[in-house]
Amino acid sequence: MRKIIPISLLILLPIISYSQKKMGVLIGLNNSSISEGVLGQVSITDKMGFHLGGFYEFDLNEKIKFRPKLVYSQQGNRDGGSSSIEHIDYKSNYFNIPLNFKFYESTYILAGPQIGILVSEEKYTPFIEGETFDLGINLGIGQKIKDFFLELNLYQGLTKAIDKPNYDGELVKGTNTLIQVSIGYYIF
Repeated sequence: MRKIIPISLLILLPIISYSQKKMGVLIGLNNSSISEGVLGQVSITDKMGFHLGGFYEFDLNEKIKFRPKLVYSQQGNRDGGSSSIEHIDYKSNYFNIPLNFKFYESTYILAGPQIGILVSEEKYTPFIEGETFDLGINLGIGQKIKDFFLELNLYQGLTKAIDKPNYDGELVKGTNTLIQVSIGYYIF
């Protein structure tokens, strides 16, 4: 492990220093839910959270940029009142690392994997815990306006966020599903 970090830095440092690079910050609203599998439930509710973070962007070529982010995000269902998977009252907070590729410049598309690390959770409905590590896929669109940008991102987790027993006693896999609206600013 100790050898991997210096070797990785030796490989990435020339790429980062050679390319055109930008840094910035972002903040926005989340609409999150625990879905039953991949896109098992994608719905907009009145239970909102927020996210904030920073990003680093550098050119791979004229039309493609690599844009990793570090984002603090409130996730989970944030709702209660039923024993079905759609109404689990589960609030979670993650540090997410989206490893997005940005296609084009003014109006753009974002796509890539995302790694999430569970920071804290509050659960008000009994269920069996899932993983503290979240892995999924991001897809988004954005519009750059001078040094500002607006983005709409969709995230679907692939790893289990929670397991919850249904009425038959079977465990239902719950994954993170997230719709994010962000505003950001390029610092330089």
